[in-house]
Amino acid sequence: MSMENEQNKVGFKTQSQSDFFNYFGKDRCIQAWLANKRTRLTSAIFPPFDKIGLVPDTISYIGIALLAGVILYFVRKPWLATIFLLGHVFFDGLDGAYARNAGRASQSGAFTDLVCDQFGMVVVSMLAIFHHLVEPLIGAAYISLYLIVVVFGVIINVMGIGSRITITSKYFLYMVYGLWAFSGVNHFSFLMTFFSCVMAIEVLVGYVRLKAGIRKKFDSQERFTVGDTYSGPVNYILNTTIPLLTLIAILICGNWVPLRTIMDKPNTALNWEEGQPIAFPEDNSRLLSFGVWNNKWLAFFTNGNRTKEIRVINPDGSFNGESFEAPSYIQPACEELPVDGNTLLIADNTTRLVMGIDLKASLAAKKTVITLTLPFGYLRMTAMATTRWNNKTVWLVANYLYTRKTYVVDPDIALKKGSVLDGVIASYTNGGFPSGLVVSNGEVIELNKSPFNSLIYTAQFDRMLQGANLRKATRKKIAPPEKEVLGLSISNADIMLVSEQGRTFHAPLNRVLGKNPLQFNIYHSFLTKSEVVKNTFSH
Repeated sequence: MSMENEQNKVGFKTQSQSDFFNYFGKDRCIQAWLANKRTRLTSAIFPPFDKIGLVPDTISYIGIALLAGVILYFVRKPWLATIFLLGHVFFDGLDGAYARNAGRASQSGAFTDLVCDQFGMVVVSMLAIFHHLVEPLIGAAYISLYLIVVVFGVIINVMGIGSRITITSKYFLYMVYGLWAFSGVNHFSFLMTFFSCVMAIEVLVGYVRLKAGIRKKFDSQERFTVGDTYSGPVNYILNTTIPLLTLIAILICGNWVPLRTIMDKPNTALNWEEGQPIAFPEDNSRLLSFGVWNNKWLAFFTNGNRTKEIRVINPDGSFNGESFEAPSYIQPACEELPVDGNTLLIADNTTRLVMGIDLKASLAAKKTVITLTLPFGYLRMTAMATTRWNNKTVWLVANYLYTRKTYVVDPDIALKKGSVLDGVIASYTNGGFPSGLVVSNGEVIELNKSPFNSLIYTAQFDRMLQGANLRKATRKKIAPPEKEVLGLSISNADIMLVSEQGRTFHAPLNRVLGKNPLQFNIYHSFLTKSEVVKNTFSH
């Protein structure tokens, strides 16, 4: 039996070498038709290339060189970067046409074309990540899956394993960049997320097809024999179950605290009283963050035309006229507004900086006066608080799910070394989904918003710093008045929560802590006086 007949018998197709270095499936005929059209349409410009002795690879390298213009002008002059990108696409399609027209088509040239073809996608995707047009994780997943699809497609074609449809999104990506370049509309996240899901399926299907094809081509056709230890349904189930159980065990053990947090139920009933709602600036305004300063409330608002404002609100919910404009780019990472003395701390997701804002100077100037900025690095901050610990003011910075840690930060060290993480002096394991945080009377109060419930945990601060996680150290688990409430604040010996619509809820702090009211009042008075005297940022 000939090799060709043997391949057809096991499900392989006779494969022309000209098809080796492409990743197309059933759409190969369409790609071939387009290639022939390109060759005919561009044939008039090829004679000068022949006269000066250009080779097809040179055309490919010109296409790569044009990507330097995309890199340089990606955000500086997006319209110019778009022109360079169009030039890259043109030369990327021209190299193959020139090779076919000149009769110089070769496998090495096809390989060069394949590499250059994907280089543009990688450059545009990485620039979108670098310039914060898409989340790094989404961008990285998109690039990785795209390249795996291409590699799998090439191998499948080389081996002649049937045909399939390969969905590529490179040109959609280029169009999304062009849209952003000329209109400012950003659809990178949507496109990369959508096609990542599609390509994840392609990768799975491609792996299964390659696995089956390699087994047919290179392995014995008799998978199991009589008396074989590895045969039989029980053994097949065993070999499938062990990797799956290993994966499940790692996921459960590595996420034990947040999984238990998701299943937690309240163990303490608390009656929340609804107070006066906060007066909104306009009907289309939205409350982003909330805090307390000098027994008054701070509210961070945004409205439909992207202007942002921080207002001082009276305890009865009315606006007293004091406010200042906040930079429009700020996207608060935390739902509460912690204040240290006269310094408002805002963790900004856009710049990934903790900003210190001088409240008195900002209110006087009617605009934000920033007195400090500190990068918070890889942390995904979702809650922040200030407190006294070891006779000095410290920050508590809660990281969402990834590290499951709440870090105790010495601001003096952080400012001296230049980042929030450099100022970490202690830490404890939080509930995994921290959305609000305050410390009072030596107890941490954390609002934890898991995907299925919201709970307020109270635990001794020192005990957690000694190694106990939030769940082990928790004394009380209290249900908030609503699932979607903003942050936590302490106002006039009450614990406060606010809804995005401006509804306020409060309960006596001593009921939450379970402490003696007199003991709490003495401690609260001591903290208030010490905070007035001390300004962490006076240095």
